[in-house]
Amino acid sequence: MIKKCRTIPLKILILAALLRRLHPNHPGRSKIGEELRFRRAGYYGELSLDYYIAQLPQKGHYIFHDLRLPLSNNAFFQIDLLLLSNRYFIIYEAKNHSGTLIFEEQQMLQTYEGRTESYPNPVVQVENQQYHLTNFIQNHIRIPLPSSSFVVVTNPSSIIKFDSRYEHIAGQKIIRPSAIRQKSELFWKNNQKPLISNADLQNITRLLLKLDTPLKPDILREYQVKKSDIHSGVYCDHCNCLSMVRAFGTWKCRKCGRADKMAHVQALIDYYLLVGDTITNRQFRNFLQFDSVSAATRLLGSLGFPFNGTFRNRKYELSLEKLRKWS
Repeated sequence: MIKKCRTIPLKILILAALLRRLHPNHPGRSKIGEELRFRRAGYYGELSLDYYIAQLPQKGHYIFHDLRLPLSNNAFFQIDLLLLSNRYFIIYEAKNHSGTLIFEEQQMLQTYEGRTESYPNPVVQVENQQYHLTNFIQNHIRIPLPSSSFVVVTNPSSIIKFDSRYEHIAGQKIIRPSAIRQKSELFWKNNQKPLISNADLQNITRLLLKLDTPLKPDILREYQVKKSDIHSGVYCDHCNCLSMVRAFGTWKCRKCGRADKMAHVQALIDYYLLVGDTITNRQFRNFLQFDSVSAATRLLGSLGFPFNGTFRNRKYELSLEKLRKWS
């Protein structure tokens, strides 16, 4: 049973919104585009796990995607995929790197297109996640659950190699997606005895969902983008430019003539991702580049956002989840 579904990571949405609204010659554009491609590849790699997870017996398992849990007030640990039962838990960490991957005790080396780069050892990463989650559960129900963890190399074209001094460890921890069922079933067979009650399992589940804290990264600061660099306007997804204007109760592209009554929703999503989670009538008109106060009031009101303040000073509280349902 899936308790937390996989969603597109917020960083991918922010990077994509930023590219839509940056000048083509902005000095940070190529780096932002490269990061977006890398993040999307990682997300598609995680999606490839779902096919194999769906093959596991559903009874007795809870599945969580993309958990980010607190260690302290300012520190968190993140889990790609968690398989939880009243007997044990298993963590799977997805890696979608291309090229030849060499796993050593202190690092992972990637050689691709003639370049070699070093990354932290993902086996250590996933074992740290396992350690933190073990402590998390034990602190709340006083029972340590048996656990395991694996790094799943999702890119089918990558070549996996091990340093000879590390192969005896990494060879057991680095797997392909097709091995998920085998590893999960083996752990299931070796841990047949329930260790916690269904009530405790439900309590852990509720706690994981309550404490899950998705990260909203400060992309503008990370890539040294000023708010003045963000172009306003309404985006035409046919022309791939900010070329739509308000006309006769709809949005119409100045270049291709395409009409879209709901094009303002994507603009509001971009505003939420890049500017803030509250918006006034004036800010709405400025960001979408149109003048009608009454039309702005109708459009904002039709989306059903809660608001504070009087008519003149009203601030609408935007919700990304609600906006994406409209888009």
